[in-house]
Amino acid sequence: MTDRLITDVGGLPADAVPREEVPQLFWEKHMIAMFNVLWSKGVFNLDEFRRTVESMPLDAYKKSRFYDRRTDGMTDLLVEKGIIDRAELEARTQAVLRKGTRDAD
Repeated sequence: MTDRLITDVGGLPADAVPREEVPQLFWEKHMIAMFNVLWSKGVFNLDEFRRTVESMPLDAYKKSRFYDRRTDGMTDLLVEKGIIDRAELEARTQAVLRKGTRDAD
Protein backbone atom coordinates (compact mmCIF):
# COMPACT_ATOMS: atom_id res chain seq x y z
CA MET A 1 0.00 0.00 0.00
CA THR A 2 1.65 3.21 -1.13
CA ASP A 3 -1.00 5.77 -0.19
CA ARG A 4 -1.17 7.05 3.36
CA LEU A 5 -4.39 7.00 5.32
CA ILE A 6 -5.64 10.34 6.64
CA THR A 7 -4.53 9.40 10.13
CA ASP A 8 -1.04 8.28 9.08
CA VAL A 9 1.01 11.36 9.87
CA GLY A 10 4.16 9.64 11.07
CA GLY A 11 7.30 11.27 9.67
CA LEU A 12 5.47 14.30 8.28
CA PRO A 13 6.36 17.82 9.42
CA ALA A 14 4.03 19.16 12.07
CA ASP A 15 3.53 22.02 14.49
CA ALA A 16 4.34 21.71 18.17
CA VAL A 17 2.07 19.43 20.16
CA PRO A 18 -0.26 21.51 22.36
CA ARG A 19 0.24 20.73 26.05
CA GLU A 20 -2.62 22.64 27.66
CA GLU A 21 -5.58 20.86 29.24
CA VAL A 22 -8.84 21.44 27.40
CA PRO A 23 -11.96 20.53 29.37
CA GLN A 24 -14.54 18.41 27.56
CA LEU A 25 -17.72 20.14 26.50
CA PHE A 26 -21.09 18.77 27.61
CA TRP A 27 -21.90 17.28 24.18
CA GLU A 28 -18.44 15.70 23.91
CA LYS A 29 -19.01 13.78 27.13
CA HIS A 30 -22.35 12.57 25.81
CA MET A 31 -20.79 11.54 22.50
CA ILE A 32 -18.18 9.43 24.30
CA ALA A 33 -20.89 7.85 26.47
CA MET A 34 -22.99 7.02 23.40
CA PHE A 35 -19.95 5.58 21.64
CA ASN A 36 -19.18 3.38 24.65
CA VAL A 37 -22.77 2.08 24.82
CA LEU A 38 -22.96 1.30 21.09
CA TRP A 39 -19.55 -0.38 21.12
CA SER A 40 -20.24 -2.43 24.28
CA LYS A 41 -23.61 -3.59 22.88
CA GLY A 42 -21.91 -4.77 19.68
CA VAL A 43 -23.66 -2.29 17.39
CA PHE A 44 -20.28 -1.60 15.81
CA ASN A 45 -16.68 -2.52 16.47
CA LEU A 46 -13.53 -0.44 16.57
CA ASP A 47 -12.37 -1.54 13.11
CA GLU A 48 -15.64 -0.39 11.53
CA PHE A 49 -15.47 2.87 13.41
CA ARG A 50 -11.87 3.52 12.42
CA ARG A 51 -12.76 2.80 8.77
CA THR A 52 -15.45 5.49 8.78
CA VAL A 53 -13.16 8.10 10.32
CA GLU A 54 -10.26 7.26 8.01
CA SER A 55 -12.46 7.32 4.89
CA MET A 56 -13.51 10.94 5.41
CA PRO A 57 -12.51 13.32 2.61
CA LEU A 58 -9.13 14.84 3.44
CA ASP A 59 -10.41 18.43 3.50
CA ALA A 60 -13.27 17.53 5.86
CA TYR A 61 -10.88 15.61 8.11
CA LYS A 62 -8.41 18.50 8.35
CA LYS A 63 -11.15 21.08 9.05
CA SER A 64 -12.86 19.01 11.76
CA ARG A 65 -11.89 18.44 15.35
CA PHE A 66 -11.39 15.20 17.28
CA TYR A 67 -14.96 14.89 18.57
CA ASP A 68 -16.49 16.10 15.30
CA ARG A 69 -14.73 13.32 13.39
CA ARG A 70 -15.86 10.73 15.88
CA THR A 71 -19.45 11.97 15.80
CA ASP A 72 -19.46 11.87 12.00
CA GLY A 73 -17.92 8.38 11.97
CA MET A 74 -20.44 7.07 14.48
CA THR A 75 -23.32 8.64 12.53
CA ASP A 76 -22.09 7.15 9.26
CA LEU A 77 -21.99 3.69 10.84
CA LEU A 78 -25.50 4.01 12.26
CA VAL A 79 -26.80 5.07 8.84
CA GLU A 80 -24.81 2.33 7.09
CA LYS A 81 -26.36 -0.29 9.41
CA GLY A 82 -29.88 1.08 8.91
CA ILE A 83 -30.29 2.08 12.55
CA ILE A 84 -30.96 5.72 11.73
CA ASP A 85 -32.15 7.38 8.55
CA ARG A 86 -29.89 10.14 7.22
CA ALA A 87 -32.79 12.20 5.84
CA GLU A 88 -34.64 12.05 9.16
CA LEU A 89 -31.47 12.95 11.04
CA GLU A 90 -30.93 15.95 8.75
CA ALA A 91 -34.55 17.07 9.16
CA ARG A 92 -34.34 16.85 12.96
CA THR A 93 -31.00 18.65 12.98
CA GLN A 94 -32.42 21.49 10.89
CA ALA A 95 -35.43 21.74 13.23
CA VAL A 96 -33.12 22.07 16.23
CA LEU A 97 -31.05 24.71 14.45
CA ARG A 98 -34.18 26.69 13.49
CA LYS A 99 -35.65 26.59 16.99
CA GLY A 100 -32.33 26.99 18.78
CA THR A 101 -33.22 24.23 21.24
CA ARG A 102 -32.97 20.46 21.58
CA ASP A 103 -36.74 20.36 22.25
CA ALA A 104 -37.61 20.50 18.53
CA ASP A 105 -40.06 17.96 17.15
